[in-house]
Amino acid sequence: MKTLIVKNTLFTLFAGFSIVWLISLGKFFVTASQYPVDYLYLVFGVALAILISVYTVRDLQQNSWHNSFGIYFTYYFGALGLFADGHQAGWSHSDSFLDKLFMSGIYIFVFSFSFIVPLVIGLLAFVQAYLLSIAVENRRI
Repeated sequence: MKTLIVKNTLFTLFAGFSIVWLISLGKFFVTASQYPVDYLYLVFGVALAILISVYTVRDLQQNSWHNSFGIYFTYYFGALGLFADGHQAGWSHSDSFLDKLFMSGIYIFVFSFSFIVPLVIGLLAFVQAYLLSIAVENRRI
């Protein structure tokens, strides 16, 4: 199961970094060099991806992939909201830790009313949770 946790963590990080790269319009490292709080959230995202992978693999051993879907959906939507700051709608980038959290809440609220963004993130979370449940089921047999 440890290799499955590592593979799932790498997939989660790759998908999360892809979302960050897309929402920042390919300028993540440029803005992160000006606003170091972005690196703090990136480290937090890596730690959270590891914890999420460990939890979901253990949870899927009990045949409940619906919880995993919700966890991945929240993780990816949170990454979208956190790193949209300063790149969307022409607003300025947040300087502090709490300002960035507040602005990410606003972005998540705004993005939740669109149709495409929750659909794409939901599909990504569903595919990951479903494929992970199949992998866990195959390991148990």
